[in-house]
Amino acid sequence: MSKILVNEMSFYYEPYYNPVFERVNLILDTDWRLGLTGRNGRGKTTFLKLLEGELEPTQGKLIKSVSMEYYPYHFETAYEKTGDVLKEIIGGFKTMGDVMEAFPEHPDKEEIERCAAVQEKYREEGGYELEARICRELYRMGLPEELLDRDFRVLSGGEKSKLLMLALFLRPNAFVLLDEPTNHLDIRGKQAIAHYLKQKKGFLAVSHDRQFLDETADHILAINKTDITLEKGNYSSWKENTEKKEAFERRTKIRLEKEIKVLEKGAVVRRNWAAAAEKEKNPYPTNNRGNTSRAAKFMRQAKNAEQEAREAIAEKKELLKNYETVPPLYLYKDTDGSGTDKDLPVLQLEKLTFGYDGVPLFHHFSMEIFRGERIWIRGSNGCGKSTLLRLIKGELETKARKAAEEIAISCFYQEPLWQEGSPREWIRDDGQWERFLSLCSRLDIPDEMQKRPLQTYSSGEKRKVDVARALSEESDILLLDEPLNFMDIYFREQLERAILASGPTLVFVEHDERFGSRVATRIIDLDQGAGKTGSVSEDVKEKGSAD
Repeated sequence: MSKILVNEMSFYYEPYYNPVFERVNLILDTDWRLGLTGRNGRGKTTFLKLLEGELEPTQGKLIKSVSMEYYPYHFETAYEKTGDVLKEIIGGFKTMGDVMEAFPEHPDKEEIERCAAVQEKYREEGGYELEARICRELYRMGLPEELLDRDFRVLSGGEKSKLLMLALFLRPNAFVLLDEPTNHLDIRGKQAIAHYLKQKKGFLAVSHDRQFLDETADHILAINKTDITLEKGNYSSWKENTEKKEAFERRTKIRLEKEIKVLEKGAVVRRNWAAAAEKEKNPYPTNNRGNTSRAAKFMRQAKNAEQEAREAIAEKKELLKNYETVPPLYLYKDTDGSGTDKDLPVLQLEKLTFGYDGVPLFHHFSMEIFRGERIWIRGSNGCGKSTLLRLIKGELETKARKAAEEIAISCFYQEPLWQEGSPREWIRDDGQWERFLSLCSRLDIPDEMQKRPLQTYSSGEKRKVDVARALSEESDILLLDEPLNFMDIYFREQLERAILASGPTLVFVEHDERFGSRVATRIIDLDQGAGKTGSVSEDVKEKGSAD
């Protein structure tokens, strides 16, 4: 067990002088299971990069005695077999093993010394026990040992993610930094990661998934508006304590406002009293020092009362410094559907057959989208969810797609549509620009960000801007492809309420069970066979089918 010390740390990005952290002091235990939370743009990924060493503090110190391992992990290796890839990632053990296996039959002195040094390092760092340790971690992650003999390149994205994560935990003296570890994973993948991390210690996980943090974290590190706080417990206990603190501060704010009004009124009365007394005592100006000192005394009393009011106002401003406001979002629809036949679909796919490189994803798949429906597309990674949205949008060519004339479809993608330049360069319509700015302000995107290029935005900020783009477009159908990835919990609440309040015609892909079950009126589960539908309530119409 060791400590990570953050001492008077400040950091800002050049050349935009954007202060992210100022005079932060923390002591973190490397045996903790830390959850890191905070709104998008508050510096969560920046904090991880400071811990890892990719960024250096502008001021102050960050002291650590452990190796910081960042996930998602990017690597390059010539090895193909999964077991060999893992050994190499963990600590170059495959390369060391190759050196020992290639030991010549008649070595010279230099070769003997080199091989002996490699063998000693291999032994000291646990190379001979490594395979057993890998198998133990595979069991904890719920992965079969047979994966070790397969080509790493052909594994699924979920399998690769899990293997890379367990490899980082097998590195010696490692403290693992997990940046949104469940993003793009299906429901089973999320559950597997949560189950694995419950058995580990020594990590910090950035996540906006409340259930995930409740299951895995024993301490919560929160990046707030004005400071960073550390608290023992999971997300729910931290949230409960935060809400209690905010409730107390709100009550105090109300009481102070009443007191300030009394003080301000008293100050006005005393000031008028002093002026009236001076006029009554000395209606004709003279150099009488007695009258002058008495009037000055009254004026000092009035000024003291005013100073008390100002101090109370300053005290009030210190309250609620971390209070989060979550204004409602608004969805802009092209039409409310009045005058249309609601028994006729807005769009349909009829006997769709589609796939890539000869591998079919859909075979004679049919679905209809009716106005006002909110269809949840579910399924495991790789089953064709995003492809189905692209087919609905019309980005992939198919004769099976039939839509009403002049139908407008807005889509929010997994990867933001805008990656560079400024938002104003992309939006030419003044009406949409006004709607876009309104949505940005409601998504906690400050006005000064409009002056910065998109390249300087965090992943969460880019996605919020892309959400504002999609929601500001006038549309008949809204498509959302995993909208909650990288997004803070406050956004989840905003989007859920906006959908339920506006009732758009919506087709969405999402692995968050709570969000999907609250928003959807119909489910299409691609794992149950293309187009087989289920429902989230008894009154749901099932209008998707497969021939």
